[in-house]
Amino acid sequence: MDELGRREACRLGAAGALAVAGVGSGTGSVVGSTGASTGGQVVFVYDDSRREDWTDTFPIHQEEGVPACCSAVVDYIDTSWGLLPEHLREMEAEGWEIMSHTAGHVAVGNLYLTEPAESDDERLYLDGSFLGHHEGEEIVISDGDRTVENAIAGGDRDETGIYLDLAEPVGDAFDAGTAFARFSDDRVREEVVGSKDALEDMGVTVDAFVSPFGRGEGFADELIRDHYAAFANHSGNGLNPLEGLDPHELGRSSIDGQSVSRGEIERFYDDVAAGDHLGIVVGHSQFDETTPERVRFAIQEAKARDLEIVTLREALADESGENGAGDERDGGTGTESDSENAESPATDGSLGSTVRENRTPILAGTGIFAAAGVTAGAVYRRRQQSDDDRL
Repeated sequence: MDELGRREACRLGAAGALAVAGVGSGTGSVVGSTGASTGGQVVFVYDDSRREDWTDTFPIHQEEGVPACCSAVVDYIDTSWGLLPEHLREMEAEGWEIMSHTAGHVAVGNLYLTEPAESDDERLYLDGSFLGHHEGEEIVISDGDRTVENAIAGGDRDETGIYLDLAEPVGDAFDAGTAFARFSDDRVREEVVGSKDALEDMGVTVDAFVSPFGRGEGFADELIRDHYAAFANHSGNGLNPLEGLDPHELGRSSIDGQSVSRGEIERFYDDVAAGDHLGIVVGHSQFDETTPERVRFAIQEAKARDLEIVTLREALADESGENGAGDERDGGTGTESDSENAESPATDGSLGSTVRENRTPILAGTGIFAAAGVTAGAVYRRRQQSDDDRL
């Protein structure tokens, strides 16, 4: 079976996120008060680095005078339908943030067994279909104590659930719920770390990671924490409490036209304005229903609530209290630096240097998260939910 439709996965994920937030269709309820706005910040993220980001969405943000983030898939760059490297560089020069969305847009996190597996089984039942069409790819099956290697022979769905066929018998017994399957260490490392390197070779700075299908638990999560300053879609409904904020456990909510109504977007913004939250929203410019008009509506409704639209890098720097003094490289003016003269991007997971007009630059290697007392490790290791609950 082909992988579950991307559009359907995003629709279901957004619905689940809104239900958690109490703003699902027909609920008429919200998390916080819908009273007077107290201000706040919203981050826009556009996934997949499709050409429509450049032709349709980027111009709307330019007209509205607000930035966004592009989560880029390396294999989609420099194709007839994807962004070009020069698009990424110009977006960054105009104040956008470039994030990694892996090298090949594959699920890099754990997929958990939904049925026990015996040693002679050649089929695994998993809580996601995202491996099934990668025939011949190496995978590992593990419960954290025992690990076996195998390869993908296909996948589909039957009355029991989503299954993955294996090239060979499992070779060991594994319990449902605790055991998982994922790509090999080398493949996950290439998708997570290699993608960052490849994007930065194109001349942009990459500090944050976005996991395809919201799957990032396990080995991928460890790599993300080691190599990125933020994990933009780890878990959650897009309302990220500022108190005790862990930049590696952020969540998002959709603005896509087939996922949420305009009223649901408005109520989400009401919650951001009323509560002590950082709001993060995601869109897909290539979706027919995510039109330039829909993007403009999402921007203007945020503005109407006095929500400042910033990049994730800027939001995290603001939360850390490190946005007071200007960068000595641009004379402390807070204006955009010449990208050709910028310092090399950070490679240790600290924030790189990016400057946007009227915003203070963020310095590489300043350790701003430590200064803010932000949790360095995971508050918890959250079990990934089913596909239907993730964006």
